[in-house]
Amino acid sequence: MIKKIFSNAGSLILINLGALVLISIWAVYYNFGPMLVGVSASRAMQDFIVTEVVFGGGFVVLFNAYVLYRTVMGKNKRHED
Repeated sequence: MIKKIFSNAGSLILINLGALVLISIWAVYYNFGPMLVGVSASRAMQDFIVTEVVFGGGFVVLFNAYVLYRTVMGKNKRHED
């Protein structure tokens, strides 16, 4: 039982980290790319931080809330007929 809980928590942490890395790569591309055409580095950094907070934080909160809801409601069990 405890091993299963730690296994599920580990999987959840890995999914969160993987998604945050992908969101960060996307944010870097779209926020620092305009520096090539004249956007200042400080403005690009501000946009990057806002993007990380909004998209990264939003993902973590919504995804973990969904997982918690599915776990509490018991919808992760396989139905055997």
